[in-house]
Amino acid sequence: MVSRLGYGQIVRDFLTDLRGNHADLARVQRQVSTGKRILSPSDDPVGIAIALGLRRDQGATAAWRRNIDDSLTWLHTTDRALGQALDVVQRAHELAVQGGNGTLSAAARALIAAEVDSLKSQFVEIGNSSLGGRYVFGGTATDAAPFDPATETAVLPVNTGLINREAAQGSVVSINITADRLHDPPGAVPDLFTTLTNLSAALQANDSAGITAALGDLSAHQDNISALRGEGAAKINRLELTASRFEAQEIATGDQLSRIEDADMAEAITELKMRETVYRSALAVGARVIQPSLLDFLR
Repeated sequence: MVSRLGYGQIVRDFLTDLRGNHADLARVQRQVSTGKRILSPSDDPVGIAIALGLRRDQGATAAWRRNIDDSLTWLHTTDRALGQALDVVQRAHELAVQGGNGTLSAAARALIAAEVDSLKSQFVEIGNSSLGGRYVFGGTATDAAPFDPATETAVLPVNTGLINREAAQGSVVSINITADRLHDPPGAVPDLFTTLTNLSAALQANDSAGITAALGDLSAHQDNISALRGEGAAKINRLELTASRFEAQEIATGDQLSRIEDADMAEAITELKMRETVYRSALAVGARVIQPSLLDFLR
């Protein structure tokens, strides 16, 4: 009786050890198949806490990167439109200089005036530039055109709301230029449509004083649009630097996560071979220890 109980204990101990060996083998097999060292929080509680924090940071960085990408696209689109608007103003300035030539005939000045008038419609088209159905100069009302093609003027009231984007923790950037800043510079300078209208009228009337006044106003518009482009370029540079910083941060975070979570494959494969050997050895030992007894034959 005592001998049979001792044998039963041996079997139970063996099966317990065998289950432990099998669990270790399964764990290492999963590490090799997944490439991950941490398969559950119990594997490394401290490491999993650090990894969760890093992944939270990665999620926030990814959201900021999306904001930056959208902002850069918007700013580049705005810059192209500003460049086209500057071309229109520069062309008007050239026409004003050309029309100021006192030797021109009335017919020639009329042709120049007609081209000046056409520049207003071109400026309206540029002012209504859009990105993905959103008007870039429309303020916060991106679904409404800021300039009216029929009247060739700004739609009143002009929406002057700013579109803000969070580019980083505590860093907010306004990415839009509103229509009033595009066509109506600060100060006593008339808006661009009025300036072009005055220039056209001065050309048709051969009013040299009016042409000279229009030249000064057009120079002010050139300076204004150039300043707006400079403002946008500064924001582009800022966002690109922030994006570069986030890119470096993502690489560093990924490396740190890899060191925490990823398994050392050479070490894991070595341990897998060792665990397989141990498991096979345990099975071989068990085959010798757990021999058929008389009770097995009597059943």
